[in-house]
Amino acid sequence: MALLKPKIVVVPLGEVDFMMINRLATNIGPIYGRSVDILKGMKIPEEAYNVIRNQHYATIILNKLERTKTSPRELVLGACEEDIYLPDEPYIIGYSDTSSGTAIVSLYRIRQEFYGLPEDEMKIYSRLFKQSIHQLAHLMDMTSCRNPRCVNYYSQDMMDIDNKGERFCDICKRQLVEKK
Repeated sequence: MALLKPKIVVVPLGEVDFMMINRLATNIGPIYGRSVDILKGMKIPEEAYNVIRNQHYATIILNKLERTKTSPRELVLGACEEDIYLPDEPYIIGYSDTSSGTAIVSLYRIRQEFYGLPEDEMKIYSRLFKQSIHQLAHLMDMTSCRNPRCVNYYSQDMMDIDNKGERFCDICKRQLVEKK
């Protein structure tokens, strides 16, 4: 009997659009060949908020996400609307911790409104999807890709995210097959 692959769990944090989360969960499963569950929404831990920076510390959020795991092999992806950071970065869009098997993606800077532009739900979802795929790739011990068209390319800004594709390049596909 073959071992079941560990599932991916998507966790909405705070006030995230459930329809967008549902669409994300539906679309990431086939890419990784795993089942995907959506947990009931959770609040962002109050202790993650840094009043001086007016941002939330990603590591504290990942620690809370880790406690939702039912198996050590399970991968957990959180999505939030809050601005998140790491101490050495002014902000981050996403972050993953391979040792805990948890990752987070923030919609805060992904949204067009952050840049003073009109809302564009299609663009926001595409960015969320690409960043989620990239963070989950890290959880599967894949390194960022050098190909700017690959979904696993490390994006420095929104233009990078918008310009990359929604699929893995051939090199990353081979790497993913080895990791599955």
